[in-house]
Amino acid sequence: MAILAIETATRQLGAAVVQDGHVLAAYELLADYPHAVELPGAVTRVLKEAGTTLEQLEAIAVDIGPGSFTGLRIGLAFVKALAFPAKKPVVGVVSLDVLAANLPFSPRLVCPVLDARQKNLYAALYRMQDGQAVRQSDHMLGPAEEILGMVKEPAIFLGDGIARYRELILERCATPQFAEPELWLPRAAVLGRLASARVRRGDTDAPERLVPLYLYPLDCSVRGPNRPSSVLPSTVVRSS
Repeated sequence: MAILAIETATRQLGAAVVQDGHVLAAYELLADYPHAVELPGAVTRVLKEAGTTLEQLEAIAVDIGPGSFTGLRIGLAFVKALAFPAKKPVVGVVSLDVLAANLPFSPRLVCPVLDARQKNLYAALYRMQDGQAVRQSDHMLGPAEEILGMVKEPAIFLGDGIARYRELILERCATPQFAEPELWLPRAAVLGRLASARVRRGDTDAPERLVPLYLYPLDCSVRGPNRPSSVLPSTVVRSS
């Protein structure tokens, strides 16, 4: 049976239908406005192209972050609105895992980096084994210099953090390589393939328990007069 995958963690909106690891339909759009505008139409489009319906889906997958606060909220709310009435299981996948899976046969250490703003990066380290990304570190959020200082061997980098920190990567890391720019953002088709493997193992999430992975949730809270303007960390925050 097919899985619907929804990607809203970054500027790139995506929707895909994947069956047994094969992509039946996919749609992507780079957008500077809220994903809520395009997401319903994107889902309708890929379901139609795949020749399936919501009722026929086995599960629904969604990127849980880290990434855009607004994008993650939109994606998770939309998935829950679909999953609850249809009684479908959901699969939450971490954005850094989705990025790493873009390079399944890299002989180097793989380091996805997403711009967390205010001189911070979201990052993790992976090695590829039999075409699968095996994480070697926690999912991390921290100052860019400190994160890059953890890369102790030649690595290949991908993610939108490269656009801002390329020079720092070249300065701090030994003989770094950079993936092609089209691989710098999480893709719904890759998300769907990762989720499909989990569904085959019976590893799904209850919709009511699925929450965004912010790594540092206070940064996403509404700020009042007594709240500091920035609550991003001065040291690395980790999540396994």
